Amino acid sequence: MRSQPDDSPVHISQEACNFARTAYRALFVEVNLTPKPGLVDRHNTGAHHDMELSHFYRSARAIGVWLPRFIKRGYEDAALPATQQLARLRPLGMACENHMFRATGGINTHKGSIFSLGLLCAAFGRLQRQQRALNAEALCAETAAMCQGLVERELRHTKGWQTVAQRLFAAHKLSGARGAAESGFRLVVGGALPLYRQRLMAGYD
Repeated sequence: MRSQPDDSPVHISQEACNFARTAYRALFVEVNLTPKPGLVDRHNTGAHHDMELSHFYRSARAIGVWLPRFIKRGYEDAALPATQQLARLRPLGMACENHMFRATGGINTHKGSIFSLGLLCAAFGRLQRQQRALNAEALCAETAAMCQGLVERELRHTKGWQTVAQRLFAAHKLSGARGAAESGFRLVVGGALPLYRQRLMAGYD
């Protein structure tokens, strides 16, 4: 499997380029947010003794070149049902992960971010091609449609060996990144994002 993108340019609109750039910038904003108890930030590495800030910077740069490709894939697949999109994104996501691991020396810094941002970028491409609204609510709703049934398929119905995510779901019903995506990032759209917008309006950064 290809571990880094080829050198051919990705032809997407300026609006799509801006969205990919915003997603890329989010990777840096998140890791630099301080303090984040238990997580890596600018002051300490929290519970992560195998990684530090520089790993996240290298990882983000590696991931950044893939984000326009997620948008392009969604744009090209926009005529397909949303439920078929996730399977078509997996090879791209796995290649992006491999690029991340090469950049970090095998350390998992952004696997969840690749999943979430890859989905949102693909959703952007789909909505743009379909000439639908491009806002946070529409992007998250399209992500939910793309991930319909994901928790049921990958966490609930398992046999034999289980991943950590599957064990957590079986024991505590924690659906993790899959559940968040399938819900259309409900906690973000319904809670964190309105508060964030409110604080920005109040003059906070």
